[in-house]
This record gives sequence, C-alpha cells and structure tokens, in this order.
Amino acid sequence: MKKIIVLGGSGFVGNSLLNKLESKKFKIKVLLHSSKFKNKYKKFNGNILKKKTFENQIKNNDIIVNLIGQYIGDFSNFIDLNIKGGLNLLESCKGKKNIKIILISSVNVYGENLYHGSKENDKPLPANNYGLIKLLTEKMYENFANTHGLNVVVLRLGNLYGPNKKNGLILNILKAIEKNHTVSINHNGHQQRDYLFIEDAIEGIIKAIQSNLKKFNVINISSGRRYRTSYIIKLIQEISQKKLQYKINNTTPDEKCIWANNFKAKRVLKFEPKTSIKEGLGLTFKNLKK
Repeated sequence: MKKIIVLGGSGFVGNSLLNKLESKKFKIKVLLHSSKFKNKYKKFNGNILKKKTFENQIKNNDIIVNLIGQYIGDFSNFIDLNIKGGLNLLESCKGKKNIKIILISSVNVYGENLYHGSKENDKPLPANNYGLIKLLTEKMYENFANTHGLNVVVLRLGNLYGPNKKNGLILNILKAIEKNHTVSINHNGHQQRDYLFIEDAIEGIIKAIQSNLKKFNVINISSGRRYRTSYIIKLIQEISQKKLQYKINNTTPDEKCIWANNFKAKRVLKFEPKTSIKEGLGLTFKNLKK
C-alpha cells in the first residue's frame, strides 16, 4: 500500500484531492497548520516553516504531495512557504530511501506566450514575482533531486477554477453576475488563460502519485487551450441568463496570454482533461448559487 503525506490538506486543492483519494487504496497522513480542519485521515499538526515538523513523520518509501505555497494575499509569507518551507521539507528527506515528492507549481513560470502552448523544455521567463518565486522553488527541488537522489515530480498546473475556490477571475465574474455588481476586467477582455477544472487537476495529481517516474521531472497539467476573458464572460452570461456589468482596466500590469502544452502529461501520465470549459463553469455557478 502506497504511503502518502499530504502537505496542505485544508486548501482548495487539498480538500478536493483528499475527497478523491477516499476511493483509492492509500495510507494517508495530512499535515495541518490548524486543528479545526476535520477529515478521517491520520493527521499531524505542524508548520512547514519549522523543520522539526517533519523529523519523525517522513519514512522510507513515502510519497509527499506538497500543496503548500499558494498565494493568498501576503507575498512575504508566500516567499517563506515556498523557499524556506521547501528547504525544510527537502532537508528532512535527505537520507531517506525511495522518497517521491510531488510539488504543485504553476504554468505562470513560463510567462507570456502568444504563439504556442508552453512546453516543459521551453525556457521559463516569468513576468511577475509570483511566477519567479515558483520557478526558484522548482530549481531548489531540482537541485536536491540531483544531489541527494530524491524523486521529484513538478506539476505545473493551469489556472484552476471550480466549486469552492475562494478567489480568481472566474469567481469574481460569477459573483458579480449573481449579485448584479460590476467587475473589473483587464486588457479589454482579450487576456487569455489556460483554465483547468479542479477535478481534472486532481486526476493529474493522482496519476503522478501512481506513476513510477524517477529522478527529476516537470509536467504540465493543463487544459492545453487558451480562453479569452471575453469568451468566459459570454459563456457565464449564457449559463446564468444574466448580463454582466463590467469596467475595463488597462492600467494593471498583466500578461496577455499564458497557456501550456499538455502532450507530455498525455504521453507519460495518460492524463486527459475531461471537463469542457462550459460544463466546468456551469458546475461552479451551480455551487455558488447554493
């Protein structure tokens, strides 16, 4: 039976992953920063910023899924969770046999790409600090994989959306249209992103858990498509049967297009996104109305 440690089980991705793992035969432990989060799995309280959190938790043959380090508004904390927290985790894995770490990263490391979906071997050129910190974190994991024999799989996820996500452009649009509020839209609605429904992202993570990948690997878990904000608005208006009120914002710096090629994930992990953008938006809107 595979032994999995999930770091960050109480967040958007963590909650969804644990719900999906219920049907799988894994032995699971969850790192929690707060004792308020309830689930049926074995838990250990700790803080990724404190190395002693992991000293007695990581054993030989463990699979570690690191979901910690998503940006939620405090950039200095975001840096600490990714860099310092990542270093604490990696140091705790040294000397352990057959450890596999799955690091959740982002397609934002590629930066702007208007011409083709970014591939894993493309040179990353992040255009903002978020993408830069994610890239630096990846490099740190790569160094430890190469020098200490760890197996590391970096999953660069597309822009996630779906029920229960508490931030993001899609949620802002859905809330605005439901409450008849006005929402701010960048780049005249021509901004393009690679949107990935949460259930598809979780399927990609589980396939990485089940894989036999060795050493260091980077894989895009994405829809492989790009969608204009104006198209997202059009679909949401059709689903809700309401008209969105919005204002154009051309002063906020923002990449015009970020998207990723998912051919490697299809080939190596047999990953295939199943949820169309319209279906995913419909499920997200239905959940919001509840």
